[in-house]
Amino acid sequence: MTQPSLDRRHLLAGLAGAVVVAQAASAQKEPKKDPHAGHLMPAMDAPPATPPSPKITAIAAGTADCEKAGRACLAACTEHLAAGMAMMAPCQRAVMNMLAVSSAMADVVGFRNADPKNIKALAVACALFCRTCEKACEAHADHHAECKACMEACRACATACEAL
Repeated sequence: MTQPSLDRRHLLAGLAGAVVVAQAASAQKEPKKDPHAGHLMPAMDAPPATPPSPKITAIAAGTADCEKAGRACLAACTEHLAAGMAMMAPCQRAVMNMLAVSSAMADVVGFRNADPKNIKALAVACALFCRTCEKACEAHADHHAECKACMEACRACATACEAL
């Protein structure tokens, strides 16, 4: 019986298999490295974040109410404008701007890590936008439930922001 000759293809396949086996064996022996080794990390037993103050909690609640009522008011204003009621334009503009600022305010107080001076400055701006929206919605509050709800939410949010 004759022995088969060893050709290049069989030799390369055998070598490749040996390399794979060797790598698998060495991977099992090496301990896994911590992917965060060398990063600056706080101690795992760090105290929990302090709870937000009642004033910050009131602002968070106020911005949430403004966003909910404001979105409904914005949709109603858009529908009325599409139907030709041009008198809704100031209300729509006011609510659009209020939504942008109250959303930013909600984000900042929700993150709970901003400098108190910056929170105060944003609260002043948020109160101004809420008061503007409140005034714009007041003109329609007797005729449109969405405007009335937005007006009341803006009033409460502005009061909370001004109390900070």
